[in-house]
Amino acid sequence: MDLQRLRTFRTVATLMNFNQAAEVLNYAQSTVSAQIKTLENEIGVDLFTRIGKSFRLTEAGAKMLLYADKLLAIRDEALAEIAGKNPASSLLTLRMPQTIATYYLPSILREYQPRFPGVRLDITSCAVHSLENELRIGTVDLAFLLADTISGKNLEAVFLGSEPLAMVTYPGHPLTACERSDFKDLQGQVILLPKNDCGYRMEFEQAMAAERVTPTTVMEMNSIEAIKQTIMAGIGITVIPEIAVRTEIRDGRIVRVTWADDLETGILMIRHKDKWCSPALETFMKMAIDSFTAQYQTFKKNAP
Repeated sequence: MDLQRLRTFRTVATLMNFNQAAEVLNYAQSTVSAQIKTLENEIGVDLFTRIGKSFRLTEAGAKMLLYADKLLAIRDEALAEIAGKNPASSLLTLRMPQTIATYYLPSILREYQPRFPGVRLDITSCAVHSLENELRIGTVDLAFLLADTISGKNLEAVFLGSEPLAMVTYPGHPLTACERSDFKDLQGQVILLPKNDCGYRMEFEQAMAAERVTPTTVMEMNSIEAIKQTIMAGIGITVIPEIAVRTEIRDGRIVRVTWADDLETGILMIRHKDKWCSPALETFMKMAIDSFTAQYQTFKKNAP
């Protein structure tokens, strides 16, 4: 697959305009069109679709853009590594739950970014069911999960610590008056669950199923903040990393339900063991381990 055509494709996909892409690349528009057509013929699918006078990426085109970014970044990094220079640009694709991105990642980036100013970071929420394949094919470099274990014989996981979970609801909910609650008490309740905050959600649902608990409804949300705001509006009950609601509990806007057992989940850092680990990725992993260790001890010390 020709890297120059990939660069042309990425430029068009970014600008969504063939004329502007031609100007940026210093090509004739016919050259840009020809390179895109050759790339589409090579892979056997359309990468763009025309809607009126504008263009949009097809589903295949959106996937192709991920690969183009990675391949071009690897090329730049390889050339810089061989020449003994720091790459002018590189790309690390990270998958992590919102809780980790919000409460742990900033301190890592504070140390990492000055050392690797040219590294671009693509950070999105994780999806457990597709994670192994994404790590295998290289569209994801490193992933973090809130889970105790991860399946996949080719995955290498580092345990970074345990994250306390809290069962919480709004002030005045009947369960806040109970001395001790368990999964059976969730019968007929409105349950809020994070769509992408990973492993602990599955374990929670499995525990409800084992107890034959049927909620009135389950609301799935993409945002941890949306869940908190919904709870504070007087709707539902949720299980959530304690660190995400510590301030709201302290201020009395969210109330902890006294649960029968301690709730917690592991924090895992995961990569594919057979994939090359670039200096930029290796350094990020080391900084993550050091930062998680330090922050975890701080959070544990300050826990209520």
